[in-house]
Amino acid sequence: MTLIAMVSAKGSPGVSTAALAFTLTWPGATLLAECDPAGGDLLSGYLARYDLPNDRGILPLAGAVLRGTAEQDFLGQLIDLDAPKRQRLVLPGINDPAQAAALGPAWADLGDFFSGLPQTVIADCGRLTALYPPWPLLSRADVVLLVLRPQSLRTVSPAVPAISALRRELRDRKTRFGLMLVGRGIPSREVAKHLAAPVLARVSWDPPTANALCGNGTGRRRGPLMRTAAVAHETIRARLAAQASTDQAIAAAPARRDTETFQAIKGVAA
Repeated sequence: MTLIAMVSAKGSPGVSTAALAFTLTWPGATLLAECDPAGGDLLSGYLARYDLPNDRGILPLAGAVLRGTAEQDFLGQLIDLDAPKRQRLVLPGINDPAQAAALGPAWADLGDFFSGLPQTVIADCGRLTALYPPWPLLSRADVVLLVLRPQSLRTVSPAVPAISALRRELRDRKTRFGLMLVGRGIPSREVAKHLAAPVLARVSWDPPTANALCGNGTGRRRGPLMRTAAVAHETIRARLAAQASTDQAIAAAPARRDTETFQAIKGVAA
């Protein structure tokens, strides 16, 4: 299916909150994978009111991937947000940043595993400045969204080195990356021009809903954040589809030129 990775450059622009909003509003089966090397937030936030086991999540799945038993162990590591439908699933992250180093050998295999799942996988990968960023997983994503708040040049400028790092690390891959803006501020066109990167989505800055998704309230499922998160699905899908068509056209061009050249040579010989 589709693997969408979300990252930030600095601070707290709302990556985890937006990833959860996507998971709760997007159509079809969706899996939120907490891949932040600084640790996951769901078990202590949105899911804190539930009595859930804390021994499931990405770390046991990483071990299963390396052992070759991921398919058998996968469902046992998940939390179903709308049980028993299995349409909104969560793979909890690590609960201690010290565990991040143990995930290093498994990031590539986890990326391949996520890419082969029937669900849309949204990987919350946290800050690129954290220790042990999951670059092998990011390189296997269909698209990487760099999340930032475009309030001013001060909030946008940390994206410059982050974009340089993304271009450097992903240059040999087909992974696409773009920007996801949170809240109002500098217009999307200006941000895209300043950072030389496309804006793929923009969601509302909605503190009441964000607080609820962090476990601090009852929430507003129809609030601005949720509505714009649902719309983001269509814009991101459209960009991925357009890029796929472009890639196919580019791939077909050499074969078409070879055929035309062969026919021209054949015509001259005749």
